[in-house]
Amino acid sequence: MKQDPDNRREMSLMTKLALPEQSEPPWGFLGALLTVGVLFLCLTLIGPASVSAVMASTGNTRDVLFPFELMISWVIGMALAVLFVLVSRRSSEESWQALSLTRGELALPLALLVGIAIALAVDLAVSLASGGFWPAPQIWGFQRRGLSGLLLAGLSLIALQPLAETLVFQGVLLPRMRWTFGHWGGVIGTAGVYTVLYQLVFIEAYQFYDQLWHGIVFPMSIAILFCLLKVYTRSTGAALIARMGAGLIFLLTAVAISGG
Repeated sequence: MKQDPDNRREMSLMTKLALPEQSEPPWGFLGALLTVGVLFLCLTLIGPASVSAVMASTGNTRDVLFPFELMISWVIGMALAVLFVLVSRRSSEESWQALSLTRGELALPLALLVGIAIALAVDLAVSLASGGFWPAPQIWGFQRRGLSGLLLAGLSLIALQPLAETLVFQGVLLPRMRWTFGHWGGVIGTAGVYTVLYQLVFIEAYQFYDQLWHGIVFPMSIAILFCLLKVYTRSTGAALIARMGAGLIFLLTAVAISGG
């Protein structure tokens, strides 16, 4: 693809967002989808199986994971997905550099503030439109376990979920999708894949969430905005810091809603 101009400072925001990928990522389309598949399996199979095995070893024979155990299973799954991405991308220097974990073209404190702004805007819009303020489904029921639930919720929303999802979607899938389907097609396609995974994992677990607003509009909006941030900054690292800021807002919102 044609290289974009060197002087990006003179470009408008829309021009920057429409710039193509600088170079083809050193992984194929199927390899990028495989990474998404690994995340899905970690969240739906490996994580829950690990928790169920521990429960069985302690004499707990419940067939269904309660909210706290389900949170633990997702935390385990996210951690394993992060490990998979980092190990697989370390297979070559070219692959590791293409992951773009550098600071990029936006100072990290500003990236953090952008992430907070995105979270506030999307959370407020979805909550008002759906007619109810709900905590993120990833941490449903966290308040029932007191401090341990709060710590696990913080680990999930502020650390592991941002790491896993940013590495998989903005780090691996987005560059390949944009190279294959064009700049806007790649962003929408990546957001679509993320929305499907969000529906199959988190909304499927708690189907009382509004299927349209919490199951489609929320994940699609989050994915599009953080994909555009990655495109603007040219940095998965900046998108990751922003996503951590968003996770903090989602956690504080959940605490406020639960009266914690």
